[in-house]
Amino acid sequence: MPKAAFSDCYVTIWRGGDCLTFLDGLSSNQIVNLKENQVIQSSILDKNAKIIDFVTILHLGGFLAIVGHENNFQTMLDFVTPKILQSDVSITDITKLNDVAIIFDEDNSIPISTCQTIDEVTYARIRPNLTYCIAGKKVNFGGDKMGDDFHEWRITNLIPWYEYEINSKSIPYSCGLNQYVHDSKGCFTGQEILTRMRTRNRGIKILKCIMNSDVTKEKVTTKGLEKSLVIVNQ
Repeated sequence: MPKAAFSDCYVTIWRGGDCLTFLDGLSSNQIVNLKENQVIQSSILDKNAKIIDFVTILHLGGFLAIVGHENNFQTMLDFVTPKILQSDVSITDITKLNDVAIIFDEDNSIPISTCQTIDEVTYARIRPNLTYCIAGKKVNFGGDKMGDDFHEWRITNLIPWYEYEINSKSIPYSCGLNQYVHDSKGCFTGQEILTRMRTRNRGIKILKCIMNSDVTKEKVTTKGLEKSLVIVNQ
């Protein structure tokens, strides 16, 4: 099975009765209704709707496991920590204790948007052909280095990725994360900006897969052998 090591990620454990409502107020997607053994992805946004991090959230019963990009970890922590105040939320970094791998381009029996732990590996199936896997270091579940095969698969499946399409200068509507903005949830950081863009239909872009011969190098976000990802106006 195609498996890539997500070596530049972090893994945190969030505990406390207010975790879901707290996260919901900072996230573009609707988190508050996440149930046990479900998984969801969302952008954590600042007041200008800029992406602090794009995270994968697993509800594992007594706690949440959150996977994000290592380069964004400190910024995320610095943004989130002052806002906790009296909320029942605690965050523990367990990155050094775990490996994260991504199984891609392969179907499996785990229902979409759910997570299961099998033989000490927690599988979170994001979409039909994309599953995040978290395992303790002792399990030795890491995959191959994330390479061209993974990025070629991303190009074909229109999957944005960190440092390619997703960065701190972007908002969800400008880097291919449109589907992770819930259009009818309660208030959240950056909501007014995103709602205004959606209402006026301005500044909303989409991710497209285009033949290399049909696009200039400057517009490419991820270059493949024959096709590339580009971000274009809707």
